[in-house]
Amino acid sequence: MKQTAIYGLIALSILMSGCKEKNNRNPYLNEVSFRKEINTDLPRYSSLKYAGNAVYIPDGGIKGFFLFNTGNGYNAFEASDPNHYPSDCSRMQLNNQQVQCPCEGNTYNLLNGSPVNNNLDYPLKAYHVTVNGNTIIVYN
Repeated sequence: MKQTAIYGLIALSILMSGCKEKNNRNPYLNEVSFRKEINTDLPRYSSLKYAGNAVYIPDGGIKGFFLFNTGNGYNAFEASDPNHYPSDCSRMQLNNQQVQCPCEGNTYNLLNGSPVNNNLDYPLKAYHVTVNGNTIIVYN
């Protein structure tokens, strides 16, 4: 009986040592706090009323953010490429329903934030979005 308990403890120790908490936090992008209200009645943002359209908003996030109308709501993603440290060229460029980093060519889908290049470690950094009438509020 004692021997079985000892073997059980050894097995449990081995299993527990293999269980490490996985940290999915992106080491390249710092956490920033902001709140931005976007009025879709303004000409600059009126395209957001239609599914499939996106705009770049420079004030908020690390290097600004992209706001995308999915057809079922809105997604907001950080404009700095999540797979390298922010630099002079890390602000991505909008290309229809995708964004691309001019530094390294990393490309991401604005529908879900996933990399188009499957070999990348991190998806786009998402921000919270709420809608109140014609006002979209993006925050972190």
